[in-house]
Amino acid sequence: MGEGRRKGVKDTLEKLANHVSWNVLLIVALSTFAWAPLVGPPYFLNAHDAPHSIFFLNQFDQAIRDGVLYPRWGVDFALGYGYPLFNIYSTLAFYVAEAFHLLGAGLTAAVKLTYVLGFIISGLTMYAFAKRVFGTGAGVLAAVVYVFVPYRLLDVYVRSAFSEFFAFSFLPLILLLFHDLAERRSWRHLALASLAYAGLFLTHATTALIFTMLLVPYVGFLIFSRLRVGRAECLRATGMCLAAAVVALGLSSIFLLPMLAEKAYIVETQWTQGSFGYAKHFVYPSQLFSPFWGYGYAGEDLQDEMSLQLGMAASTLALVGVISSLLKEGTNKGHVLFFLVASLVTVLAMMPVALPIWQILPLAALVQFPWRLLGLAALTMSFLSGTAFHSLGERPSHVETRLDPRLGVLLLMVVLASYAYTLPEYTAPSPRSEQPVAIIDFESFYPPDRVGMTVWVMEQPHNTPLVERYLSGKPLVKARALAEGATMETIRHGGASEEIRVTSPEGTEVQFYTYYFPGWRGYVNGREVEIYPTGPHGLITLQVPAGGHRVSIRFGDTPVRVLGTALSVFSAALVVAVLIGDVVRGRRLT
Repeated sequence: MGEGRRKGVKDTLEKLANHVSWNVLLIVALSTFAWAPLVGPPYFLNAHDAPHSIFFLNQFDQAIRDGVLYPRWGVDFALGYGYPLFNIYSTLAFYVAEAFHLLGAGLTAAVKLTYVLGFIISGLTMYAFAKRVFGTGAGVLAAVVYVFVPYRLLDVYVRSAFSEFFAFSFLPLILLLFHDLAERRSWRHLALASLAYAGLFLTHATTALIFTMLLVPYVGFLIFSRLRVGRAECLRATGMCLAAAVVALGLSSIFLLPMLAEKAYIVETQWTQGSFGYAKHFVYPSQLFSPFWGYGYAGEDLQDEMSLQLGMAASTLALVGVISSLLKEGTNKGHVLFFLVASLVTVLAMMPVALPIWQILPLAALVQFPWRLLGLAALTMSFLSGTAFHSLGERPSHVETRLDPRLGVLLLMVVLASYAYTLPEYTAPSPRSEQPVAIIDFESFYPPDRVGMTVWVMEQPHNTPLVERYLSGKPLVKARALAEGATMETIRHGGASEEIRVTSPEGTEVQFYTYYFPGWRGYVNGREVEIYPTGPHGLITLQVPAGGHRVSIRFGDTPVRVLGTALSVFSAALVVAVLIGDVVRGRRLT
């Protein structure tokens, strides 16, 4: 029996080795230099959004543990009044982190593991895309550049932009799948392309908005390139790509529909004006090629305390690759020219000269910072960087071979060029950063515009009856009975619900220390009652009759959320049916 088991394990390992490319292992191995600072207990809580990444996950986890499958409410935001953060903020990266957390990782460790996964996946997806277009060596080089391009390291170690960073994993994959869909026009590729595109929307909507400005012309380029095969085939490819986009929107409807329909219920201007106004955050030519690396914030004009560079390795390799590709025969010149133009347009779009264009784009304010386009430039220039290997004599090939020493030198140069940027400003672990009080620390310390408001809030809260309890560690009391002689006690406090016991000789109004927002419902002894906002902060209030009663509120769905969920479930069922059908057909053919 023991001999049989050993032989089975050996056979399994041999099969795995046959299916795992050595280039994949090389990319994963080199990526460790990018994510090694995430190993071990120290973190970097002084990074811009590093506390957010952890306390956002805390809020997400509380809602999950309260029985909510798709969290939308952050119970401790707004100084304890709560805020519909996940109704307007994509959640897929938090599902990944929550999975690590439920498997036993602490909140901080779960965030770090998600970053590690993002580094690895993004390298592999870029490898797959660049390899498909330019060949194996180009794929490896493009992948490593994409992992180490400065803006992506800045997203982790300076900005700690959790969801945006993870979203970069999807970008090369989407390009690859739409490339294959336009070329092969199969239902399987349609399903896969829609899944990847939906994954981007569900991870970071702002990145999805920016990326779509590249994806649309790229699909147009792919279809135009196939005119030689006939108009009928081009029309079919166009229809398949449009269908993939529609299915992707259907899959994303659980987030997109409520976000678009209900964002009018929050005070959106506090996140798009003032220090968030895009006009203050353009990039200047001198910054694009400056090796400066700081840990401060982006200021107005040239007063930036963080790097906004393209990266000398990416820029140099992209330039060399473009020149050599255009001069040599056998190179996919169409892709080179497309991504060259895309890179130039992206760079110009983040400069002050593009202000008139930003002013006429209806959704420009949601991008907040023009320098976010550095992420798109990182994608296009990393892809172009792969072509630099052609200048050394590689012919496009899809055959896995041993590492070319010349490629090894280029990979080493890429890693060394950015290695200094992988050093964060370490801070000691802080148990407090994983607790709800971390939100109170943030909202109390930073300017008051960080405290979110709904349209029912007439006066932004600067303090609440809950703050002292958060800071002292006392149990939260999330409601009060307004009538004289009425008493109440807390039964349960959850991530999306509150339950109390109220006793009143003549009946009373009960005011919960929770913002009123569509989706909240009130119950007395399990029977639904009307709720309404009261006071300058628009807090949930309801009527309770005389006597003793169990009173509760719970955050649930609205009609548009139900519709969005139904569309996502229907779209997911459609995609699963297509993929299962493809597998069944494949087995029949074999």
